[in-house]
Amino acid sequence: MDFETRKNDCPICGATVDLPTDLFGTMAEMPKLVSRSFREPRNIAAGSGWTPHEVAAHLADIEVVLGWRIREVLAEDEPMLQPFDQDVWASALYYSSRELATSLATYAANRQSNLELLRAAGNAGMERGYRHPEFGNRPLRTLIEHIADHDIVHLKQIRGE
Repeated sequence: MDFETRKNDCPICGATVDLPTDLFGTMAEMPKLVSRSFREPRNIAAGSGWTPHEVAAHLADIEVVLGWRIREVLAEDEPMLQPFDQDVWASALYYSSRELATSLATYAANRQSNLELLRAAGNAGMERGYRHPEFGNRPLRTLIEHIADHDIVHLKQIRGE
């Protein structure tokens, strides 16, 4: 891997996950790592899930959702975040035919904007709470750490690891 990780138990998904030791630094680099992976040889087995191009569309959409959620948590007291079905989104939002360059650019631009807000919010912002019908009450930090692991999982998927 291009960065250091540590094992962490995710309170959202319940799995033991890889969490970057430099959370914001790695999250800032992730769009570049994903983009670079499309120029590297990869071996994605048939039937292993979404294609690399579909994963890029997914990452772009997740970053838009994350941005909305960050803004809700920073601006409102204990907002209720709404779940969504990623497989429905993949079909309804044309993941299989989306332009790779647009997906990668959307992911990178939104990630940069989201990290700018998180850095400005500092530790106090990261401890602000939200509610989720499936995951209960959590601090924003938990959501951000979950997304950092989510990035790693999909980077490995794109690379065929």
